[in-house]
Amino acid sequence: MNRFILLLGLIPAFNCFAEVPEQVRTMMSCGEFAAASEVLKSSTEATCFEKDSLNEIMDRIRSDFRISYADGVKAIQEKFPFATAGQIEEWIKKKYIETKIIDGKEYMFRKTVSNLDRLVPELAADRRAEQIQSDAEYAEYAKNAITDAESGKERKYRVKVRITMTLNDGVVPAGEKVRAWGPFPVENGRQTNIRLLSSSDKVTYSQNSLHNTVYMEKPAADGKPTVFEYELSYDVTSKYVSPEYIMKNRKPYDVQSEIYKKYTSTELPQFIIDDEMRALARKIVGNETDPLRQASLVYDWIDAYFPWAGAREYSTIGNLARYVLDRGYGDCGQVSSLYITLLRALGIPARWESGWMLHPRKEGMHDWAEVYYEGVGWVPADMSFGILEVAKDKAVRNFYKTGIDIYRFASNKGVGGKLSPEKKFVRSETVDFQLGEMEYDGGNLFYYRDWTPEFELISIEEIK
Repeated sequence: MNRFILLLGLIPAFNCFAEVPEQVRTMMSCGEFAAASEVLKSSTEATCFEKDSLNEIMDRIRSDFRISYADGVKAIQEKFPFATAGQIEEWIKKKYIETKIIDGKEYMFRKTVSNLDRLVPELAADRRAEQIQSDAEYAEYAKNAITDAESGKERKYRVKVRITMTLNDGVVPAGEKVRAWGPFPVENGRQTNIRLLSSSDKVTYSQNSLHNTVYMEKPAADGKPTVFEYELSYDVTSKYVSPEYIMKNRKPYDVQSEIYKKYTSTELPQFIIDDEMRALARKIVGNETDPLRQASLVYDWIDAYFPWAGAREYSTIGNLARYVLDRGYGDCGQVSSLYITLLRALGIPARWESGWMLHPRKEGMHDWAEVYYEGVGWVPADMSFGILEVAKDKAVRNFYKTGIDIYRFASNKGVGGKLSPEKKFVRSETVDFQLGEMEYDGGNLFYYRDWTPEFELISIEEIK
């Protein structure tokens, strides 16, 4: 096949690439990875960091698109026997399937098969049943949070987690220093009393940064894996701010405040507020001028038109919001980025928050948003949880527009933040910080390839 597919937004993920030869950037955008690597080897304009970063990005794209077109078709037809070659081509045209041309060969995204029955309407029956069950569970959490908020009761829980980072044997020469960064909870009003309970090594940690971190270092072990591990606890409450409360207590925005200026402006590369995004935002809200109702309309629009689906490595996507608009779907971080960008385009302060969700049987990395209303403060909004259609009560259905449950581990208050101490090499995840990071003097150590992260929920117990 000769389908030519651009690697949209690849290079803007790193602002340091301005001096990289245009030839290399063009090769990467066209999928000419082997040639790009050769040019990088001989380049005198690109720094060592730039070379390593670009080569790492190409490796990650190769990993995400490692299924040959033929093998992809075979895997699709094994799960969906009725799918013809023509139907698969049609699904590609409709962007249900993402493909890439790499060095003259066409590959499918590694999560293609698992995404199809989320995206193709006629295949989604089983997924809809699964979603109804999940929504019923989330509705119960929401109902309890709303009841507590209305009664003035603050139900508090103590969460204990264990984080383990295991470097594979032989990746780093024995005795060489390995540096490791792991996620650490952030104080955000919902999370308090944060404590480091134990650690395998001496720890330093940062707080009140975009990415809260635990930092450890030690020599690589000889003949066995090198393990970093720590346990921590924190107290958490749910948060629900009713629309009625917001309407009653909010004030006009102080457009000269630092909060307003910072969180309604462009924040490269993920939150780009341009004329196109402003026009889209205005189209969504129509004649509505009230910020709360505008935020609700944007939420409804994304929920209706952009279903959840498995994501590519964020570091290979230049702008998450535009990726969602282009593909017609996104994961939690991608739809949250779109939500934040559209709100900022309307002059509503919004920011990123992320870490892990800890719902029973559904633990995993997760991203969401916070919206600022003057006189009320920051209000959580979980875009990917969407409208809970199973709930009869309106407040429960719309809970995640202005509320969040207790099943959260928040360690990030923004994207692309610096770690403490700073990394010398490119990060494995350049946008978020959930799994952790590792490196040594020889370069970055990529998660799952070089080392294995493990996030274990030990317990969630109500504090009486």
